[in-house]
Amino acid sequence: METDAREVLSAFIDGEPVDAAALAAALAEPGARDMLVDFVRLRAEFAAEPEPPASFVETTRRRLRPRPRVFVIGRSLRLVAAAAVFVLALLGAIDLRRMIRPDRSEEPPPPTRVIRFEPGIDWGPGKGR
Repeated sequence: METDAREVLSAFIDGEPVDAAALAAALAEPGARDMLVDFVRLRAEFAAEPEPPASFVETTRRRLRPRPRVFVIGRSLRLVAAAAVFVLALLGAIDLRRMIRPDRSEEPPPPTRVIRFEPGIDWGPGKGR
């Protein structure tokens, strides 16, 4: 049986408006009688279930209500905090690049003054601090 025939029979059992020609075509499909009986049994099974208690319904409705405005403010604060962390991380990466500077050569800078030590005068065995 095609899906269209199932949809037409299901809509008919649920009391929805159905085109008469579509219903006739759906009933002409093989297995339509069994499908119709299954839909009736299913509807009867669900109709036999008791309604949930009013306290349960009220509790569920309270839980499903939209969150108060505080939640939206908290969400905004989290977004601002995330943006601040991102900016600080970006600034840290820029500063780290300045410290590392991969384009700088490995040679030491040129000396600004030369200090000479004379052996035996400025250093040697027995000189204490």
